[in-house]
Amino acid sequence: MSSLSLYSAGSNARGQLATGNVDDAHYFSPCVFSGTIPGALPPNVIAVDHIACGANHTLALLRKEDGDTELWGCGDGSRGQLGPCYTSDIAQVGEPSSAASVFRPIRLDSHQVGSRDGMQLDGYTVRLIAAGWETSYVVVSCPGRDDVLLSMGADDFGNLGIGGARTQKPSEKTLGHVVYTVPLREVIPSQENVGTMTVAALCVGPHHTVVQLRASGPDGLTHSYLVGWGTARHGQLGPARDNSGRPLSSTSSPRLLPVPGPAEVAHVALGNQHTVMLLSSSALHAIGSNRKDQLSGLETLRDVERVGCTWNGTYALLRTGKVVATGSNTHSQLGRGESGEERQGTLGPVRFPFEAQPGRIVDMACGSEHVLCVVERAEQDGETRREVWGWGWNEHGNLGTGGTEDIDIPLKIWPSSTEGQAGHVVKIWAGCGTSWILMKH
Repeated sequence: MSSLSLYSAGSNARGQLATGNVDDAHYFSPCVFSGTIPGALPPNVIAVDHIACGANHTLALLRKEDGDTELWGCGDGSRGQLGPCYTSDIAQVGEPSSAASVFRPIRLDSHQVGSRDGMQLDGYTVRLIAAGWETSYVVVSCPGRDDVLLSMGADDFGNLGIGGARTQKPSEKTLGHVVYTVPLREVIPSQENVGTMTVAALCVGPHHTVVQLRASGPDGLTHSYLVGWGTARHGQLGPARDNSGRPLSSTSSPRLLPVPGPAEVAHVALGNQHTVMLLSSSALHAIGSNRKDQLSGLETLRDVERVGCTWNGTYALLRTGKVVATGSNTHSQLGRGESGEERQGTLGPVRFPFEAQPGRIVDMACGSEHVLCVVERAEQDGETRREVWGWGWNEHGNLGTGGTEDIDIPLKIWPSSTEGQAGHVVKIWAGCGTSWILMKH
């Protein structure tokens, strides 16, 4: 019978790697879930649907045998980003820093959800998760009802999406230890009279959020909407302006984003100050800051399969199997080797050393300033082997190489040549100086 294990590497000052300590991990180490041995998932868990990483906290969405989901978290919960019960829960366990360094269930009790209509979560299950700098987002679903987006944690730039942004850190008795509902339906024009609303995608940068909504109209057709909030100064939320026509530095309530027609938006990726949309036509549409060339040349691309953003760069996986990148290169994030020593660069290919052993890139994850890819290779015996390659910023050992030097060209980081790491790579994720690998044994 197969089993799953989750491994992490990188920045760990608040226990966000869930390795049982608060030391940076320069090699991939097994994650610890409360009540289980290191490397093992909780009982009856058959999948890790998603890992979401903030500045110093992590959310994990686990799926059980019966199809239900569970939300777990670790790391820093001081601003309520891990729910209203987290800090008191870990205080009861023992020393807070060690208690926070393992994954624990996140409780989102119905009576702690703040909204205008006294939202109750009975009958809802967690379906999507995401994390900003010190803010977390959870989409819960219930058959026949609108999806509900919950937000919790910091609201420094209106990140909670509930209106009335705060710039000061909240006290424990006020904002920050309550779970809020984001009023998404209010954004949809009432005259459109749409039916049940679904959150199709939830995309979060350090301080801005974009959500893709779908709803059926009276005409029987499915209508799609893109809404966003948070920082807006650089145009990452489109032409956001106040009543006097001046550009908004941020917006604390969801607002509709313009979408280029006629193609629909298939996927969205967010950097620190830019937003990139992958259209159904396999082309890209990018908005926001281009100060570090993070948008340069993107709209010339065709046949894009997927797109991802670091804080200051953009990466596109093409149907040809090639990865191209543009943006900041201060930590070799563009993966161009010695020829790419410039501090930033325009659109060009990432230099994978595949000439001798061709491989197919099947997955990509962008962290704050580093990138991971899953490379699939066909073996002579007909089996398929999956490897993880990475490059870019490595100050915290987040590439799992054993050192902290930046990597200027894609390097195979899993399995390593020195350790016995048997198994099949299932998924990868990348966060703020952190990397994650889910393995099947």
